[in-house]
Amino acid sequence: MRWRDRILILLALGMFGHSLLQAAIERFWIFADELRRPPPTLPGGDVGAPAPRRPPPGAPLLAPISQRDPSFSVAPTAPRRPDQRSIGSAFAVGPEGAWMTARHVIDGCRRLQLRRAGSWDPASVVFSHPAADIAVLHARGDGPPLPVTEGPFALGEDGFAFGIAGQGGPSAIHGVLLGRARAVQSGRMSGATEVTVWAERAIVPPGERWIGGMSGGPLMTVEGAVAGVMSVASQRRGRIFTVAPETVAETMRRTRLTFVPTTAVPAPVTPAAMERVRGTLLDRRTVVQVLCTG
Repeated sequence: MRWRDRILILLALGMFGHSLLQAAIERFWIFADELRRPPPTLPGGDVGAPAPRRPPPGAPLLAPISQRDPSFSVAPTAPRRPDQRSIGSAFAVGPEGAWMTARHVIDGCRRLQLRRAGSWDPASVVFSHPAADIAVLHARGDGPPLPVTEGPFALGEDGFAFGIAGQGGPSAIHGVLLGRARAVQSGRMSGATEVTVWAERAIVPPGERWIGGMSGGPLMTVEGAVAGVMSVASQRRGRIFTVAPETVAETMRRTRLTFVPTTAVPAPVTPAAMERVRGTLLDRRTVVQVLCTG
């Protein structure tokens, strides 16, 4: 082997060795940086379980979710305009400063705010369900959270929805449970949302007809536990549709939000107490208004 060939081989080996050394050094610093970087944090402890309940006796129980549930189409959601503003409602869940709302309230928003005690506080999206009409927000500070239940439920039993309707006024709806359905969405939001169907019995304040701002608010049982999230309504037929309780509980588990016991509710809910509970939820800042801009 000629001396020139030997020199070329030595240079090649040197360059290869330098590359290995450089790669090892880079990997070392990457590994060291990973050691220094704190792991992502999740709420600590056991997240618990949904609030158990006994449905009113003497009525057939709500059947489990089925692919045979009747379906209906929701008006297609158009692309959000840069200057578009919309409002909805949200409610406190878990002790981690999280808020639950409907996905269509926050979908495509560039800026979100929660109205509490007359001020608008910035909020961010923690979780947006890929198909169902449900989302979780985070904002600094929180209100007393509500318990969540998966049932069982009896057909014909009472439910009470709360939110900010009309021109920003707190409202409540008394409904009775009719059954299940699937809301099929298209356009900007696509997917099928499992919903429970409620027949409207009364609205507070009386005469309030525009209830669009109540989207994202809670529907509660007589015990005061959340059994659904306000999704869509048919004012002509007097029907309201809420995200199924199983989907609400699944979202709580998926985002590792702690279930709170039924002792957290302000008071039992009845048709006679509906207006008083409405005021309590607003005063305690458990139910708030959501503003989406852009």
